[in-house]
Amino acid sequence: MASRDNLAKQYAKHSGVEVVQADMSDSHACKAIMEGVTACFLITPGFHPHETECGYNIIDAALSQPARQFKHLVYSSVIHPILRKLLNHDSKRYIEEYLIESGLPYTIVQPTTLMENLPIAKIIQEESPTHACLWNPETEFSFVSCRDIGAACANILAQREKHYYATYQLVGTPSPLSYEDAIAIVSKQLGKEVKLEQKTIEEGVVMFSDVLTRSQPTEIAPFATTQGIARMFTYYNGKGLLGNPNVLAMLLERKPLDYGAWVAVNVRKCRGENGGGEDGVDGASEDGAGETKGAGTNGLIQRSTGLGLR
Repeated sequence: MASRDNLAKQYAKHSGVEVVQADMSDSHACKAIMEGVTACFLITPGFHPHETECGYNIIDAALSQPARQFKHLVYSSVIHPILRKLLNHDSKRYIEEYLIESGLPYTIVQPTTLMENLPIAKIIQEESPTHACLWNPETEFSFVSCRDIGAACANILAQREKHYYATYQLVGTPSPLSYEDAIAIVSKQLGKEVKLEQKTIEEGVVMFSDVLTRSQPTEIAPFATTQGIARMFTYYNGKGLLGNPNVLAMLLERKPLDYGAWVAVNVRKCRGENGGGEDGVDGASEDGAGETKGAGTNGLIQRSTGLGLR
């Protein structure tokens, strides 16, 4: 099912929500999708050869709105956009600069590596699961859950002026974790061994490209996209992305989900138990103990390029 259809189905129960599709690389289409919009949560298409221009187009479209109509643009960038070796980071650095100089009221959020990159539901369901790691599983990262990103961004949009002209790093885990560490947490909580299989860079590029184009099975990822992916995996083989969870805790008014808590929430959700829903977050320490109650996740972000809700 196409992303547009998925979004339309997801938001069908909410009155007054319209799903609109546009080509973000087309400045005229961006102006049409932004017509009458007062606030925008912008996610640009990662690894798109013209990601930077897509961001420029939406910012220009916001600027074209009548004076004082447009109130807030929240841009979902990436942790450490100054890392020029990573093309998907570098492209967002230019968008941040353009937004800062645009004169629009803005907030920039910079999420780190997503916990949801691990297909936890699939791993839970399999008897002897093996996860394909597309880079060195010993490299350490900071992680964040989509649940917490969504809750934080919902607060930012709702509170608006309080967050004008701020840049927020979004990190959930209190200390760096490698994928070996993460898989050990998963294995302990599930009570079964989850194995890791490291793929070559070439294999990783093919697998990642397939994910990017899965809504269009006949589409082939362009050269610029595959080169960006290859550079990312080369970098991740030696360097990770590290950050601090204090800012996200401030935005959520609670501790973010650590990796163990995220696994526990997903286990309960897959088993249909209480505590796995989206109206509250049950937290846990990395070994699965403890509880934290927090904001809802009705603002969970959708990484659907060129789609908008209004």
